[in-house]
Amino acid sequence: MSDQTGESTYSALDNAKTKGIHYRITTLSAAGVFLDGYDISIIAVALTIISSISAYSYVNNPLGKGLMAASTTIGMLVGAVLFGYITDLKGRKFMYLWDMVIFAVFTALIAFASFNFTSLFIFRLVLGVAIGADYAISTTIISEFSPKKTRGRLLAVNVSAWWIGSAVAYFIGFALLPTGINSWRWMFAIGIIPAVLVLIFRWSVPESARWLANAGKLKEAEAVEKQVSGKSDTLMVREKKTSIRDLFSPKYIRATVFVAVFWFSYDVAFYGIGLFNPTILGIFGLSKSNAILGSAIFALFAVVGSFLCIALIDRLGRKMITIIGFAGMSVSLLILSIIAFAVPKSAFSFGYVAAAILAMFIVFEVTQTLGPGGTDFVYPQEIFPTSLRATGQGFGTSFSRIGAILGLTVFPILVSVSGLGLGLFFFFAFSVLGLLVTLFLGIETKGKALEEITGE
Repeated sequence: MSDQTGESTYSALDNAKTKGIHYRITTLSAAGVFLDGYDISIIAVALTIISSISAYSYVNNPLGKGLMAASTTIGMLVGAVLFGYITDLKGRKFMYLWDMVIFAVFTALIAFASFNFTSLFIFRLVLGVAIGADYAISTTIISEFSPKKTRGRLLAVNVSAWWIGSAVAYFIGFALLPTGINSWRWMFAIGIIPAVLVLIFRWSVPESARWLANAGKLKEAEAVEKQVSGKSDTLMVREKKTSIRDLFSPKYIRATVFVAVFWFSYDVAFYGIGLFNPTILGIFGLSKSNAILGSAIFALFAVVGSFLCIALIDRLGRKMITIIGFAGMSVSLLILSIIAFAVPKSAFSFGYVAAAILAMFIVFEVTQTLGPGGTDFVYPQEIFPTSLRATGQGFGTSFSRIGAILGLTVFPILVSVSGLGLGLFFFFAFSVLGLLVTLFLGIETKGKALEEITGE
């Protein structure tokens, strides 16, 4: 809520200068998101090796390949909404630490203890639970500590770490390919030590002042405000209990529908393209190693898009860059699907056709991270109140995972039955849906205090 002077309840936090503690919190949150991006993306490379091992041969089946690619995503569906809700009940720091414990343990199990398709699927599914939790927690921590003028940029830095992790995954996967049949295990094992280090350093992050005040711990909240900004407000915040049902109340139903549908639509296309990038490039005529290298290069363009998001989110605003992003995705996917439909496979290597394919992949990668790939971590943090913030982020994440699972499981089937063109057109249709939902339900939140946006 705001007082008559226009200052928010947490004016000390909202109007603070962006300084060391904000960057430290953002870095430690982004480090977890980096690991999320790495682990989700490395499966795209690992699948090219695992498919040649008899114990994992089920991944050669289109359904098996889709299930393995979607395994962490299925876990995220559960973990995001469950632990987002627990984060609103028990505090931000509680799950901020525990999700890294789960991440480190199950990454180790994947690397050294999986022995067939089923064990690998289960371990990656539980790992996905931890990743889903981190989606809800890391963004909430940043949003509740950040000054309002730089909140968008700091949240965009956080999500950009995902794209950097994804790019690193492809390059490490490519570098480890020559090491042999067990190279996929080392691809996963690399993530263990960073996860332990992130866990250790996250102990220094204080509990959110907003969560403490909402829980009735006003003196503790004021102390955290002073620690972060050098001064504190006299807080008189009414304690409010967390209830998932509030997401569907008249006050927040628009926000809930918007976050759910725009993120769902985005993830259908993004996960389908992202995790099957080497497969798609292989269909376009590249060898296995060149397809992985090409995927790594395209991932770098996604990083470029995420940096543009950081630069523009507090200038152009959340809604505008989301619209630009969905528009770029729609155009590039439509053109790629037309090429796959209309151009003979033997012509994919021709100069002008290859150049068009390359250009459209670049447009897709840059615009998807400039737009919805950056604002999916920002919008839920800004349009839900403190009592629902992590729950709303978790719900949006979980609902979007349904879209991701849809993209990951339907795409291989469409390609096997009707060819690449139909699979890419499937992604185009959902990109258009995301664009329409943003146009009609999206709101602008830049430069406003969180309580001003939510009406607390």
